[in-house]
Amino acid sequence: MIEQYDDKIIRCPRVGGEVNFKFCRFENNMFPCGWIVGCWRKRMDINKFLKDHYSNEELDRIFAPPRPKVESLVNLIEQAKQRKKEES
Repeated sequence: MIEQYDDKIIRCPRVGGEVNFKFCRFENNMFPCGWIVGCWRKRMDINKFLKDHYSNEELDRIFAPPRPKVESLVNLIEQAKQRKKEES
């Protein structure tokens, strides 16, 4: 059952406060946070949990290196331009 650890709580280095495991499972656009292994490895067998509940493709997506900020901003600008063009 994927929800079995949802009530466990840790201090999140990204948020700066306490979060439950459910938050960590959904933090990354409905996928686990890329830091989930480092944060939870001392409290549970997180690698087994991830292998049991996510496909290899999903794991690749979860742990893909983040895009540079400039690239992300350019993509967001292009998407906004496209939406505006479609609305006109």
